[in-house]
Amino acid sequence: MTLKNVVKYLPRIIASIILLETLLFKFGIGGEAFLNESRSLFINLTQAIFGHGEYESIFRIGTGILELLASILILWPKHAGLGALLGVGLMMGAILSHIFFIGIIVGNDGGQLMVMALIVLMCCTKVLFDEKSQVLSYFGK
Repeated sequence: MTLKNVVKYLPRIIASIILLETLLFKFGIGGEAFLNESRSLFINLTQAIFGHGEYESIFRIGTGILELLASILILWPKHAGLGALLGVGLMMGAILSHIFFIGIIVGNDGGQLMVMALIVLMCCTKVLFDEKSQVLSYFGK
């Protein structure tokens, strides 16, 4: 494998791994403790936005589905640009949510969720630039 291929595919792999890892929390795959932590985060978010936590499950599961879709598309060469675009949008939402609503440090994570969102944002941005012609073709340009 050449250095050019490593530079091209490593950001896709890193972004996908991080996005897939967060599904442990959002879908409760990792157990009740992971699910409760994710529920708490999304309750805080929906309370900040809507004044109540009733939409926690919609936000949590919806975000998880979109992150799963983004991670699959990023790894699929034909649609990597679209997955990266989705990933950038999701991570911008996550970063802004951390800054304005839930805090940079959540629980005792030391800012780990925020750092992971920034890493995914950087990786998806790299993929987006690599696949800009593919992305523009989706919009007829």
